[in-house]
Amino acid sequence: MKRINVFALLMFVSALANAESVSELPDLELNKCVLDMPGTPTTAEAECGWLTVLENRQQPDSKKIRLRFVLARAVKPSADSTPIFFFAGGPGQASSELWVQLENPLKKLQRNHDIVLLDQRGTGAESPLSCTLDDESMDLRVDLEKTTRQVRECLQKIDGDPRFYTTTLAMADYEQLRIALGYNKINLIGTSYGTRAVQEYLRRYPDVVRSITLDSVAPVELILGSEHAMNLDLAMAGIFGDCRDDADCHEAFPDVEKQLQQLIQQARNNPQMITIDDPLSGDPVELEANMDVIGIALRMLAYSSSTQAQLPFLINDAVINNNPKRLLAQALMVMSSMQGMISHWMELAVICSEDYPLMQPRPEDADTIIGEAFYKMLVAQCEVWPRGEVPADFHQPFSSDVPALLLSGEFDPVTPPRYADQAAKQFSQHLNLVVKGQGHSVSFSKCTREIVTDFITTASLEELDTSCLEKQGRSPFFINLLGPTP
Repeated sequence: MKRINVFALLMFVSALANAESVSELPDLELNKCVLDMPGTPTTAEAECGWLTVLENRQQPDSKKIRLRFVLARAVKPSADSTPIFFFAGGPGQASSELWVQLENPLKKLQRNHDIVLLDQRGTGAESPLSCTLDDESMDLRVDLEKTTRQVRECLQKIDGDPRFYTTTLAMADYEQLRIALGYNKINLIGTSYGTRAVQEYLRRYPDVVRSITLDSVAPVELILGSEHAMNLDLAMAGIFGDCRDDADCHEAFPDVEKQLQQLIQQARNNPQMITIDDPLSGDPVELEANMDVIGIALRMLAYSSSTQAQLPFLINDAVINNNPKRLLAQALMVMSSMQGMISHWMELAVICSEDYPLMQPRPEDADTIIGEAFYKMLVAQCEVWPRGEVPADFHQPFSSDVPALLLSGEFDPVTPPRYADQAAKQFSQHLNLVVKGQGHSVSFSKCTREIVTDFITTASLEELDTSCLEKQGRSPFFINLLGPTP
């Protein structure tokens, strides 16, 4: 019987050497390619190429690494249309793998704008930070000794130096690609961690940026991972508040908040062993429904509006039947769809260098849904993982007059709206929008994609029509196995 390491999925976050330090920019060869997205059968066509960069940009004789990039050319380019560079989340997501998901939402923009997606160093095909563990047996416990052992094992296997995979150095790769492609000005779109990358690129190369769109915003001051526990609890409180205000949900689940506490106490004091079917293979998966497993399951289901709508029903079902099998099965479906999408070792290269040195334990998190486990796991890994140099101003806010559109989901458990409020202070021209009833990553729903399209088309916030947001709301709550009330 297969066991699955659900907790591992919880880890899902010197001065700059400028691109000009590369004496010669190689010619870029582009070829037609068909791209897919891990875990899905869908494909999309584009042009693909490879950007060759120095791993250590301050050493001309440093080893070279290749980064895949995707170019979706404008259908009807014009002299004044500027390309769009997309920055993926994670940290650890390969941008090229997202083109399948982005092709349709960005279709209107592609009429007049080239769209470029570069795999950030440490992600994607041929990544020097790729690592397959010898011991990939699944263990649900927070086994810190095993975690440290696995990090040491990967450090012996990877072909790159993790010190050179920080955000700032990666932004020099983006700048090198911009120059090589011959673009003068570019528009930037970033989601989640990608909003940190966008802001860092803007800080280092302000004169080449025409507009920025930040979806699910991480302010530059944020220490990634430091507030995960608090943010999840706040998002859950908001979802439950919406349930109370919804007549059907409140009638069906009037005590859902108390039921959540019952579920948590059960997981902490007397966890059950349950068996569910793997949503991909169909194989039986044995899970101990301890607090680590319940916590990550709730966190995964809190990410999007569609799964948030299932939470009251699933929590009620787990308590009434004294068995969280259905809740964990649904969460496992979400997690299985995300497997293979994040480079954990690139994630460590970023977080251990940029965030961990500033992170402090938060004893007050002990009573939250996910508790202090995230911090303990970071300690176990980052005390071993090599750390790169980070510019002194990396976490310092800056000022910019580049037009900025900021988008947040009302119940985002990772990057809540208050983060966008904080980041917006940097921009003299900004519009900060909160999408009601939504979770993480909101820019490509039917309403928000039109707003993003209009904004990038004009690079102006004036007269931007956002009225469709008044009709935007959460997904209807599930009342039973059949779904929402008809």
